[in-house]
Amino acid sequence: MTTATPARDRMWRELLPAGRRYVVLPSRRHPVVVAEDRAAVLSYVREALLAVPPPLPAWLYPAARAALAVPPVRRCVPRLKVPSLDGDCPPGEVSHLLATAGPLILLDHSHDPNARLVLLLFPPGSALPSLAVKVPTGPDAAAGVVREADRLRAVTALPLGEARAAVPTVVGLLRHDGLPALVTTALPGVPMLVAYHRPAHHARLAPVRADFAAAALWLAALQSATAGDTAPVDLAPHVADVLDRRLGSGPDAERAQEVLTALRRRLRRCAAPLTAVHGDFWPGNVLLRGGRVSGVVDWERARTAGNPLADPARFVVAYCEYLDRRTRPGHRVPGHPALIAGEPGAALAYALDGAGWYPRLVRGFLTATLRRLGLPATCGRDAVLAELAATAAEATDPEFARAQVRAFTRLAVKEAPSWPP
Repeated sequence: MTTATPARDRMWRELLPAGRRYVVLPSRRHPVVVAEDRAAVLSYVREALLAVPPPLPAWLYPAARAALAVPPVRRCVPRLKVPSLDGDCPPGEVSHLLATAGPLILLDHSHDPNARLVLLLFPPGSALPSLAVKVPTGPDAAAGVVREADRLRAVTALPLGEARAAVPTVVGLLRHDGLPALVTTALPGVPMLVAYHRPAHHARLAPVRADFAAAALWLAALQSATAGDTAPVDLAPHVADVLDRRLGSGPDAERAQEVLTALRRRLRRCAAPLTAVHGDFWPGNVLLRGGRVSGVVDWERARTAGNPLADPARFVVAYCEYLDRRTRPGHRVPGHPALIAGEPGAALAYALDGAGWYPRLVRGFLTATLRRLGLPATCGRDAVLAELAATAAEATDPEFARAQVRAFTRLAVKEAPSWPP
């Protein structure tokens, strides 16, 4: 659920074309999804976007599905009517595009202060969106929008092979309120995170194994098509400097800096071919269709030649992030009896060093990636620690960043010479 400022709340309302009716979820006060009240659009929301992330109770998911599917119940869903403006379109290129396009969905999922609003535009009569528009909520977000456009253009200029179909194409940059907004092609599929948050998904071997298999297949295609010169493995650019500043001073900071230095020393002993790197390859950015990756979005941190372990390691870090979120601290996590909820990084420690079907699956995913790249299996744990450090450096929420630093320090201090167990 977002905690939008009054300015951000006003912004998404002003973006909506006038004279249309919208369904607002979960409420008018805290919208996450604003969808035009059309049967095809609401069906798309129900199948491709609807999930109930923690800390909301799991029973809300079937209730919301019923509310969108059953017409008498759907009347209870919050609605919004934007009054007409005498036929005049609001000023701005984005507003003109939205007013002249077909039905749309507006997404406000991000908690970040430099968030972007995402709009999906449907051609008239279509059940799938054809365009995605990313609108910044302020100058800091605008810089990220331009950066994503530049990096996405650079990546799509590479020979991507079979991976190309899952990469959006930049249509152009438009203006809204004096800031640039990015327009790309929209890709089909359901975000992996949507299925992940549906009841019992990550508590069962079969769906989790399918998620990791789909990610592995697409990453192998991307990396095989873009492999270039060999270079030592290392942290992502600027991670060490940012993390040093974020750690500050004191015994805990000194210990974290020591383990970070030791980690970089171990990583540099390995060398791998440089490949295209997405930079934020987590389940929220991966779309699935028919069990395969059909789209990968949010390319702001992409690199045309980078560490090939970054994306698979980021996938592991992020997949573990919500594993214990629905379980009360101190209790065993359903489907993972060896995992006790509550401690930052507990699920990642369980995946890397624990016992059970999930740790075996994660370590198998990492080991297969390393084997494909010609690297020893012992690099896998360090690659994941490097991405945990990158996550801490990139975080805009100070509390989340501190939790990632604590998890990194605790895991990095633990010696695991025989990894994988």
